[in-house]
Parts: sequence; C-alpha cells; structure tokens
Amino acid sequence: MPILAILYILVLVYTISRILLDTNSTPKTLAYLLLVFMIPGIGILVYFSFGINYRHHQATSKGVQAQLKIDEFFQKQIVNETELLIKEGKDEIAHFLPMIRFLNGLGSEYLFRSDFTLLVNGETKFPEVLASLEQAQHFIHMEYYAWDNDIRGNQIKDVLLKKAKEGVKVRALYDDYASREIRHTIVKELREGGVEIHPKIKVKLKQFANRINHRDHRKIIIIDGKFSFVGGINLSDRYDNSIDTGLFWRDTHVKITGLLTTSLQRHFLVSWNSSVAEPISFSNTLFPQEFLRANEGIAALGQVVAGGPIYPKSNIMLSYMKIFSLATEKLYITNPYFIPNETIMNALCQAAIAGVDVRLMIPEKPDSAIVGAASKFYFTELLNAGVRIFLYKKGFVHAKTVVADSRVSVVGTANMDIRSFDLNFEIMSIIYGTEFARRMEDMFQADLAECKEVSNVGWQKKKTGQRLIYAIARLISSFL
Repeated sequence: MPILAILYILVLVYTISRILLDTNSTPKTLAYLLLVFMIPGIGILVYFSFGINYRHHQATSKGVQAQLKIDEFFQKQIVNETELLIKEGKDEIAHFLPMIRFLNGLGSEYLFRSDFTLLVNGETKFPEVLASLEQAQHFIHMEYYAWDNDIRGNQIKDVLLKKAKEGVKVRALYDDYASREIRHTIVKELREGGVEIHPKIKVKLKQFANRINHRDHRKIIIIDGKFSFVGGINLSDRYDNSIDTGLFWRDTHVKITGLLTTSLQRHFLVSWNSSVAEPISFSNTLFPQEFLRANEGIAALGQVVAGGPIYPKSNIMLSYMKIFSLATEKLYITNPYFIPNETIMNALCQAAIAGVDVRLMIPEKPDSAIVGAASKFYFTELLNAGVRIFLYKKGFVHAKTVVADSRVSVVGTANMDIRSFDLNFEIMSIIYGTEFARRMEDMFQADLAECKEVSNVGWQKKKTGQRLIYAIARLISSFL
C-alpha cells in the first residue's frame, strides 16, 4: 500500500475520532462524518477549519471563572426576593411557577418586580434609547452583536461621547465579526473620547475559522443599574423603518425599569471580565438595590436567562422547552431562524397534540436561502401535529418572542437553532403577567394580518424534489 494511502487512512481515523469525541451535537456529528466520507480530503480540511474551536477552552474558562466570582458577589449583595415575590404574586404566576423554580435552579436567575415597556421596531426603540442614555449619571454598559456605521449607529456613538465627556463611565462590547465595519471608525472615535470599548471575541484572520463559531449575539444596554434594554434590535438603520432602507423590518425590544436590570448587569459583567485584561471590581454602585419605579410601562415579575458556551447547560433551549411544555391554552412564537432540535420539536408537537393553540411565525423570505429551506424541512411534522405556521410577508420579521397562555412572555436575542442554543452568547427576558402578555398577543395578532398561513393540505402536495432540497438544507444547516 502506498505511503500516502497509509497516511490518509491514519488521518481519516484520527479525524473520525475527533469528530466523535469533540462534537456534542448529534446532527452536527453525523453531518461532519458524512462530509468526511463523501468528499475525501476536502471533508477533512473543512472539519479542521470550521469544526474545531481551538481556543474554545481558553475563551470559556475565563468566562467560567468570571461567572463564579460574580455569582459569589451577587448572592451576597443582592437580596433574593424570589420566595417573597412568589407568595405575593401566587395568583398571577401559579401556572408558571414551575418555570420560575426551574430557572432559579438552572442558573440562580432571581425573580424581580420591574416595569416593562414594549418597544415595537427600531423607530420606537431608538428614540427611547437615546433619551435614556441622556439620563445616565454614573455608568453606561452596552453589549451588541451588530453595530453599523450609519445614522443610528453614529447617533449612539455621539451620545456616548457626550456622556463620557460629562464623567459617565461608558463601557461597550461588540461582536468583532458582525460589527467589523466600525473597527476603524466608531470604535476608534469612542476610544479617543474616553469610552472603554472592546470586542467580545476578537477575530483575527488566522483565527477566523476556529473562532467564528462563538459569536456575541446579545443586544443589551444598562444605564446606572436602573434602566436596561434587551431584544432583537441591533444598532443599525435597517432596523428603523423611519429610515428608508428598502425593506420593512419587524422587530421587538423591551425596556426594563427596576431591579431586574441587576440581572442583565450581572451577565454583562461576566462578559466584560472575560473579555478585557483588567476586570471590573464589583461594588454596590453597580447593583443599586432600591426599587426604582418610574411609573412607566407595565409592572410585572421577570427573570433573565443567559446562554453561551461558558454555561454547563443549554439554558436558552431548556427555557424555551419549559415554556412550551407548560402551555395549556395558546402558544404564539415569532422567530426568524427556526431550525429546532429534537427537544424543541417534541415540545411543540406535544403541545399542539394536547390541544394547545400553537402558532409559529417566521419570515416568508428569509435572509438566508439555506436557513429558509432548512426551516421548511420541519413543516410536515409540525403541521401534522396541529401547529399553525404563518409566513410574514410585509418585510423581514427578526423578532425573537414568545407569549404563552396570556400569562408569560419572552423578549430576547435568541433564535431557535443550534447556534443560539449552544454556540452564541445570548440573553432573554421572561416576563410574568397578564397585562404585558396581552400586549404581546395584540402585537402578534397585528403581525398575523401581514402573514399567509401554510396549508397542511397544500404542503402535502410538495414535490419530492422540493422536499429533498429542504432535507439537504437541513443537513447543511448543521455546519452553520
């Protein structure tokens, strides 16, 4: 046997071993194995270029240590009112009490009462954010996936420079890949103006392949530990329909006024201290304990759930699963990237079979052809179970929201795919209360007017060739 053949067999065996031992996702494991066998040589190169996060352990171990340190401080300094609030709001939250207990056990995600303001689209969010930033007296903390060098991106930059000049401490994290166009523009100006700004995960050309898998997909702002924002809207003109970008963008954010902001602060500090050389020392200034009431928004109880590679469990996926499994009446879901794993599929199908009114809204025209085709692979099983699927036609729906039984709502950054479940740093707010949930339901019903429903009868008529495309896209999506 030629030496090259022997070497190839040895490399192949080694590669297969690495795939089996290091790839946690079963679909991804099978996809890489298939690629290695079907495309000899090239499949191995693809795996070692994109399948391994060589610096994963180094990057995540620092985050784990930061998490442990802040948890210790947080538990000592922040009064855990969860049990008291459960007793006070037992009538309001009784049905989803298992959810509260579950999240509290999953990651000490405390329950707090705060005021919540629903922000529909960028044209609503950005004026509110700019006005709130102007009120900052002590500090501003920001963590964003995409920050563009455009009108809204520069408006945010300008107010941050102004506040830094006034003596406000401004710290910002950004995703180095999604926000790459601001590296030599906005980032440079902010640093020169006294703002501390860093990439969450620095991407260099030689590291591109093995670090791109971990992305900071969060979109949060924290002001003086009292006000905060979280949701799907990035810092970009395309999210604001008052600016003509050629495409209507449907998205959702929420403003939080009150103690739940401390939970967002906790997760921001973990991100910050795992991304910079000099970590922030924890202090009571960062976690104001008075219950700020601004007489704005809707008063409700809430928790924050964070996910990412530093966490031992798939927090985001488990939170979605728990809500779906607890729903007994109706479940309205909006998400732009729907490539669920088996756990999520089972939860949705079981809910629908049990008589829950399950409705899923996704874009009619996704921004990724592969993602759109992969999503369609799951339609047959969902429709057969009784799930109603709606395709948003007006533009692109990018919101990541859930509302269940007119009692609990989710507004966050996480998609329903393997990237958001296991690879990205994500975060979402879970809000318990009928008033806010009904506002979310009204928003969902308004969006339905811009949708077309997928007919089960019509879907069953799809040709084999089309179904094959969806199946192949679903397989390819395992690499994404």
